[in-house]
Amino acid sequence: MKTLFVLRHGQAIPESQADSDHARELTPRGVAEARRAAESLVQRANAPSLILSSSATRALQTAEACALALGGRAVFKNVDGLYLAEPSSYLAALRQLGEPHASVMVVGHNPGLEALIYMLTERSEHLATASLVEITLAISAWAELSGNPDHLGRIAHTFRA
Repeated sequence: MKTLFVLRHGQAIPESQADSDHARELTPRGVAEARRAAESLVQRANAPSLILSSSATRALQTAEACALALGGRAVFKNVDGLYLAEPSSYLAALRQLGEPHASVMVVGHNPGLEALIYMLTERSEHLATASLVEITLAISAWAELSGNPDHLGRIAHTFRA
């Protein structure tokens, strides 16, 4: 059994206030949302040992809040391919993982994250900023992960900041 946490970044400044969409930072509200999501994550018995984040500033800031809350218990990786990614990119990044990680978190963007959740669980979940969804997956290795209905996950927990 594997656990996947899916976290949308916190509220970000408008694109008009940044050099690019990629460079958008969290607003003060977004920082507070990220901290609340991180606190929720720490309360989970199977908190992630690996965090994979989109390379966008707002996603990195959200992921860093979670890594800080976990107190060094999670390895943090910036993954360029997760910026505005489709579900297939998240699945590819997860399939490449080694097996010491029973629980992993991905931090990224809509609509890709909502589509990923639907692909894995056949449940529609609206992800407001800093929403966190915990999915249990009936797989023994990340390499087995696919969008195939035979490998459907189950939503075990949701948190809305």
